[in-house]
Amino acid sequence: MICSRSRFTVPLALPLVPVSTLKTNCGFTLIEVLMAAGVLTCGLVAVAYLFSFAIRTNAANRQMAVATTLIYEKMEELRATSFTDPIWANTPGTETLIVSGEQFVRTWEFGSNVPRTVTVIVYAETNALTRRRTELIRITTLVSPTF
Repeated sequence: MICSRSRFTVPLALPLVPVSTLKTNCGFTLIEVLMAAGVLTCGLVAVAYLFSFAIRTNAANRQMAVATTLIYEKMEELRATSFTDPIWANTPGTETLIVSGEQFVRTWEFGSNVPRTVTVIVYAETNALTRRRTELIRITTLVSPTF
């Protein structure tokens, strides 16, 4: 058998040359293989964690985008409503909305002090990161006859 790992091809069995001088490194030791497997495993675990984190962050960003849209829709609805409308009573309101299969709760309340304020809050019923109801966004603005 001939080992061809180096530039030269060396026969493994020559009768006139001592065996110790013919010995060449033609493979990996068990320690080297285990160390390489360990490094590869650590790298793959890190990549898997990054994929998981990216998916959860993407879901949270999608929820935040929907919540921002819902809050601006409510603010525009309040802006278009006249001050004689019963919605401007000091009673808080709540709506449950389903957008893209996810459930959101939108609440609003009016302050009784002068100047009056309107606070709108959007919650996600199940947050992608925490798996519980979470406040996503809150906005408070002053109310005037010309919003």
